[in-house]
Amino acid sequence: MNYVIQSDYGQQVSLFGSDPQITADLIDPLVNQVCRVNINSQCQRGPDTFPFTGRKDSVEGTLSVSDALRVFTIRTLVAAKETDANKRIIKWIVTERSSRFLSTDFICNGNCPNKSVCP
Repeated sequence: MNYVIQSDYGQQVSLFGSDPQITADLIDPLVNQVCRVNINSQCQRGPDTFPFTGRKDSVEGTLSVSDALRVFTIRTLVAAKETDANKRIIKWIVTERSSRFLSTDFICNGNCPNKSVCP
């Protein structure tokens, strides 16, 4: 974790493992350091439909302030390949509410069964 925090760059990080609680415990601090957290997959180029993102010195070379604000204020992405193991990890993290970042609270429309968990 210290390596990521000390790094001048912050594009992506990959987490490998099968314990959803450990994964959840790492997601929350990492989303403040990088723009993409990969679960059980290597760092890779994202689809061209997603804008390029980065944190820290990863923004060097941006053409203008307006371009920088547009492309680097994108929320961090947690990505995983669609495997049964990854689905179980993500489902557990969301169901157990063990990550503040990886959550479905943002889709609440006010009709949630437990309104105390809605934003």
